[in-house]
Order: sequence, then structure tokens, then C-alpha cells
Amino acid sequence: MSSRRSRRSVSYREATRHDTAAFMALIQHADPDAPSPFHSARLILGLPPQPPMSHHLDLCLVAEDHRGKLVGALLAGPPPWLIEHPGVRGSRLIPKLARRLTMIQGVAVDPQYRRRGIGRALIHHAEQRYQEHGWGLSTLIHDPSLKSFYRKLGYVSHPALLMQLPGTYPLVGQDFLNRLTALKPLSGDVTLADVPFAPAPVISGILPGSSVPDHAWFDGAALRY
Repeated sequence: MSSRRSRRSVSYREATRHDTAAFMALIQHADPDAPSPFHSARLILGLPPQPPMSHHLDLCLVAEDHRGKLVGALLAGPPPWLIEHPGVRGSRLIPKLARRLTMIQGVAVDPQYRRRGIGRALIHHAEQRYQEHGWGLSTLIHDPSLKSFYRKLGYVSHPALLMQLPGTYPLVGQDFLNRLTALKPLSGDVTLADVPFAPAPVISGILPGSSVPDHAWFDGAALRY
């Protein structure tokens, strides 16, 4: 990914292993109460670069000011909850879903550089990268107080996530305790379907054969149509 410089002299690029210390110092601001936040980022940055993202399916981005100081960081990749979800654990769908569904796991900006649009720009660059390589949905988890912020970026937030899968796989549901999940389709074949009686919009079309029919309804456990 080539460096892109904005009118405010901030550029955006993929992070490398040489950025590890600064990246980790920044990304901890995204979850300051965690004892060891985003430990996976350190492991990812230790790997050699590999397409299609900066590190295969994971994406580490940084924002850099005109002096070369890192002032923002973003970590994205396959949703951790997906790998352990009982509805798909160990199934052949996981590798396919990991190339269609991404999660922005953390985005943080140096406190002295906030309110300059850097966080928004990092999210936009991440969405663009995944969209260019065929991903269908961007997700993230956030505190309820940030709902309006993410709505302005095109995300729809709910307490739970529902996703239709192809064939005999069940409707996948996931909640996030006292936090919200935000969803944003990145391709035209993925939509958020409003299904009668469902507690949240249903992700439709994430894989072939997983589109939700217009006449579907939710019976409390599964979709009926």
C-alpha cells in the first residue's frame, strides 16, 4: 500500500515490524483498561508482509505526520468470535467467511492529534482495502456512546449480530454484553435484511446461497420462509 498524504500533512500506510513499538503504544488507547490490549497485533507485526492485506487476512495501518511520527493506528482482521462460534466451529465455512467478513478490532489516535479526522481516515482506508479485495462486510464492536459517530461513517449498530449461512448451517447469532456491534456492507451482494420479529438486521448474502428471502420471518431461533 502506497503512502497517501492528506491536506493536513498526515499520510496513511501499512505498518511494518519496525513500527511495532509505536503501533502498540498507540493501539492501547483503543482499550486502555485491558491489562494487555491487542497482544495479537504484536504477533502480527512480527510476521513478514503478505498480501492481500498487510499480513495476509490481517491489516495493520498507521497514520504518520510530516515528521514521520506515528499518530494513529488501526488493526483489522477476521473476527475473533467467529473462529470459536459453536454454529461454525471447525466447519469448512470459516476460511470462506474470513475472506468476506472483517472486523476493525481497534483504531486509536494520539491524544494530541484527535479531532482532525485521522480515525475516520484510517477506517476509510481499511474499508477500501478490504472492498478492493472482495470482502463483503466490515464490522466493529463499540461502546453505546459511539453509536452516532459510527452511524456517520455508514455503520448500523445493534446489541446483537445475526447472519444467514448457506445450506443446513444455522442462523448465526452473537451478542457482545454491554457493547454494540456495528455493520457496514462493502459490496452490493451483502445487505442487512429487516426480518419480522428478528432482534437485529440479518446479514444476507455474505456467502453464495445465504441470501435472506423477502418473505422470511424469525421464530425466535431460526428464519422461516
